[in-house]
Amino acid sequence: MTITEFEQRVLEQRAVQAGHYDAEYFTGDWRAEGNNYSLEKRREIEARNPALIKEVFHPVKALDLGCGPGALMHLLWELGVDCDGIDFSESSLRLATPQVRDRIAVGQVTDPALKPAGAYDLVICREVMEHLTVLQVRRAVANIVRMSSRFVYVTTRFHPNPASLLDFTTQFDVDPTHITLLNKDMLRLMFVLEGCRSRPDLEARMDWSGKGRVLVLEKLTD
Repeated sequence: MTITEFEQRVLEQRAVQAGHYDAEYFTGDWRAEGNNYSLEKRREIEARNPALIKEVFHPVKALDLGCGPGALMHLLWELGVDCDGIDFSESSLRLATPQVRDRIAVGQVTDPALKPAGAYDLVICREVMEHLTVLQVRRAVANIVRMSSRFVYVTTRFHPNPASLLDFTTQFDVDPTHITLLNKDMLRLMFVLEGCRSRPDLEARMDWSGKGRVLVLEKLTD
């Protein structure tokens, strides 16, 4: 993909509106294999992830950016991890468990006004980037790094066969809101340009299922 083609595609993208992420989106039966956001289903799907987050990062205070109904927050709460959340959808509050509902702020993942700089030693952003436009991804990356004082843990779906650094694609067959699957190196580059270094050692530990969707970065100190 040339720079001109990349520019045209980026400018043609349209953001997904908050209203799309309603209760049906999170709990409906449209998802393959019943992959909904109920706590018990997420407990099954998360498997080792909550315990690994605690073991690998030792977070004192964590933020789940794009937390949905807060299932991961709840599972971390069960392990004694202090975790806040931010999500785009009002439905997230209604569907969250009482244990974490008051810890979720409704807002854009790109909004720097929601949380102070350096407030969290771990910022988690999982399965969010694919729902954003490329321009939103860039702003979200900057916001994630701003809020983190040390670690960033990201999972997303990447372009399966990029021909160049600039290539991105969609995945409408899985989810109509999967509008941006970037080249993995492009997303990593965005974090590097915000002052982070890659932690492939920690990526290997967090990618225990071998799906290749994990990025772990550490914020550089001045």
